[in-house]
Amino acid sequence: MNTKLLAMPFLLLLIPCLLFAEKPADAGVTLTEVLILDDWPAAPPLSEGTMKCPGGEIVMLNPVTPYCDATGRVHFRDMAWWACYTSADPRLSGVGMATANGNFDAAYTGPVWGTWTIVPSPGCAPLDLIDPPVYWKGTWQGQRSHVCADGSCFWKGDIKLVGKGYGGDIDGIHFTGNELITTYTPLPVPWEFIPGFPLTGPEGVITATIKE
Repeated sequence: MNTKLLAMPFLLLLIPCLLFAEKPADAGVTLTEVLILDDWPAAPPLSEGTMKCPGGEIVMLNPVTPYCDATGRVHFRDMAWWACYTSADPRLSGVGMATANGNFDAAYTGPVWGTWTIVPSPGCAPLDLIDPPVYWKGTWQGQRSHVCADGSCFWKGDIKLVGKGYGGDIDGIHFTGNELITTYTPLPVPWEFIPGFPLTGPEGVITATIKE
């Protein structure tokens, strides 16, 4: 009896299992959980970007409340600001910047997206954002919603971040995270810009994982 012929059907059944088997986990990979506080200083934005009202004209009811007379929708692009980031991991503490785009409805809610950068540093100096030798960089996207609870209303941004480290000892390290941002004005601004507001931030809290 030809044992090779008898074994052939078994091998043919085994091949798909081998082809679609899960790859083993990466050896030597370290996953580090990090909490980062995102505090917006009371400073003008790096760029106000552009804003438009599809099908109508933008009217600014006040510096933080754009109004669209036709549809209520407000689209903004390329806004940019800088922020101070604080973490127990010094690699994710320092100064950063973000760009933002969004399509808001009449309640100032809707999809938002943009880019982000964090430059590790002992302080929070915007000049450190210019040609840094070591930095994190990535993209973010999410949703802004309006929340009312206990007699208080605010806007909550729930966003996902992905990125990567460049230079120094963070080069090639991958970053994923989720940030919850709380703001109290139709256009998001630092809490310190709200007259008489009792809180000073941080406006955002990031829970992240870095893969080394």
